[in-house]
Amino acid sequence: MQSLTVLQFSSTGWTQDAKRVDQLFGEPDPPSLRYILIEEDIFSSCNQVAPELSQYFQIPDYMLSDVYQHSNGFLSFGESFDKDSHMQSHNTRFRLLIKIVNEHMGSSYTWHEMTFFSHWKPGQCAMLCIGASSLFQYLLRDSLSRMWTETPPSEPYSLHVPLIEAIISMQNSSVWAVRNIVRSIEKDRSRSTRGFHDFISLHEASRHAIHSFETLSVSIEMLGAMQQQILDLSNKLKDGGLNDASCQIRIHIESQIRMLRNLLLRSQSNKERLQNEIALGYNMIAQRDSQVMRDLGEAARLDSSAVRTIALVTMAFLPPTFISAIFSMSFFNYTPAQDAEARGWSVSNKFWIYWAFAIPLTCLTMAIWVWRQKLIVN
Repeated sequence: MQSLTVLQFSSTGWTQDAKRVDQLFGEPDPPSLRYILIEEDIFSSCNQVAPELSQYFQIPDYMLSDVYQHSNGFLSFGESFDKDSHMQSHNTRFRLLIKIVNEHMGSSYTWHEMTFFSHWKPGQCAMLCIGASSLFQYLLRDSLSRMWTETPPSEPYSLHVPLIEAIISMQNSSVWAVRNIVRSIEKDRSRSTRGFHDFISLHEASRHAIHSFETLSVSIEMLGAMQQQILDLSNKLKDGGLNDASCQIRIHIESQIRMLRNLLLRSQSNKERLQNEIALGYNMIAQRDSQVMRDLGEAARLDSSAVRTIALVTMAFLPPTFISAIFSMSFFNYTPAQDAEARGWSVSNKFWIYWAFAIPLTCLTMAIWVWRQKLIVN
């Protein structure tokens, strides 16, 4: 049977151990607080959660459907009270996604899809973390070492605050990775044009920014609902001793929500800055194309001027050319003066042959030109 990583709290503080599933719930004196970490995302990979875990954390069957397994986030609660309004158990189930981009390779990224199930009963609290990557486990241990304040296990949300702190650190990495990509794009703005691959990179970065904004929004909504649930739970309990701890946790979660909202604003800024860069790229291309069209228009104007000059010169020489061609033919004869005979011009009586060929050929040429123009127009 596969061993699971367990973080548990004892008199010496937080320690890490590896245990099998049957060992987790067969201990005579189980720890009061513990995290059970599963690195593989068995919740959304269609693998079955161990029956012992599913039963202990009271995972509803409907949450194993595709709707929940492929969700970008959800939060639900379950609780039970005795006849004296004393709480016997309290369970939370929530899921969230975080996308972290490798800022040095914009096309490389990692999705962290994490699902959490907590189970509390008087004197004992456990949290099952599914999809807990090595990064998340490191950040969770770090937050436990830095901020653990001896919250009693009698508080149902004693394990949530350090876990949320680790999530905030991952969201912070996600947002700032996108921000660094955006900044590198802005620094490269001095180039006059952007190529095809540049626009592919811009749209890839924009896709990452949209995902970052989406996951942050879901996380904030989830924490807001969790904060309200803590308040409602505190009002339900008749034992006033729990209210102080609940109030402290609620205040801490409120500060974490504010931090996530600040990151959400940064994420929104990343989206808008990327849209500015995309719009700037298209405007620069439009300006370049406009300049090319102006240059082509100027070249066409110069060509047109040259053609007009050639046409004018041609028209100037065309009449003399026609006259010289006519008079160079043998239809005309010039007889210089000889003795008593005067000089003179004579025209052949076959001169009509020239017109008989010239006029039909001219008409045929013009007809062919008109026919071709009509074909081009159609």
